[in-house]
Amino acid sequence: MPQCRNCHREISKFDNDVCPYCGCEHPIDANYQTKDMTQFVDPVTGDYKLYKSKSKKTAGFLCMGLGWAGIDQFYLGFWKKGLLSILITLLITIGGGFILYYNVNDLNNYFAFLIAFGFDWVGFASYSAKIFKNDSAKDSNGEFLR
Repeated sequence: MPQCRNCHREISKFDNDVCPYCGCEHPIDANYQTKDMTQFVDPVTGDYKLYKSKSKKTAGFLCMGLGWAGIDQFYLGFWKKGLLSILITLLITIGGGFILYYNVNDLNNYFAFLIAFGFDWVGFASYSAKIFKNDSAKDSNGEFLR
């Protein structure tokens, strides 16, 4: 924006007859030109690609079917949560399976471990409802799920 040559306040380039602040006649110098902003701003020189956000439906269905393996968390980019999901599955399946195997007389076979795994799977399938309902869910890049 041009400045008044008398009071040095910024004025509009259309106020070239009288300064609205000090009343000076012809406040803009005759050699005034607008400045080219490309001289002051660096152009974008990188090869940038647009980020495509992850799908909430995909994350929900992955959690429903393969949440016990942490696939939904790996899809969203949360590697630590994915590994934690695998660890929780192992603890529930192996720990719960051994508890059922040794404490229930009729389950002295591999069905004890399948029942424990079934409880774990039901837990992750119910957690998928939270993913479907959450409108403000984000992936690891902070982008909202579409």
